Amino acid sequence: MKQTPYDMQLEANLQKGVLCREGFLGTDHRKILEIIAADTGVVNKLGTSHEDIAAKLGKILKQAMERYGNPVNVAENLVAVYREAMGRIPCPWPHCSLAPKGEVELVDTAGDRIFRFSPLSVHTIAMHGFYGGKGSRYRLEPKQLQEVLERA
Repeated sequence: MKQTPYDMQLEANLQKGVLCREGFLGTDHRKILEIIAADTGVVNKLGTSHEDIAAKLGKILKQAMERYGNPVNVAENLVAVYREAMGRIPCPWPHCSLAPKGEVELVDTAGDRIFRFSPLSVHTIAMHGFYGGKGSRYRLEPKQLQEVLERA
């Protein structure tokens, strides 16, 4: 599929050092449309939607933010803590929105897994079906994430 100028601007925004030091793609060398298509396929097989996943993450984000850096039990064996950072970060999609900086660490104590996501992660999942590139700080694997969110 040929990339449009919009797609090329998006690809540029996702790179290291453009909107954030680490970028959004990690070690993933696929084009953004390939990443989104692969994750959308997984989400569809799970019988859910990007919007449903983002809504659950948004609920956890809200609960964690209300605790001002203190852990909150969001479900049995599932603990979240929000770490605030100063400022805002723009969505990499051109002409989109700003999100507060900060991150949630969601710990699945039963499965010994840790998920990290930001307010921007919730937005990019809901609005763009983007879970981050493989190897990026905020990459969320849809299958593993959905397994945990079913308990929340």
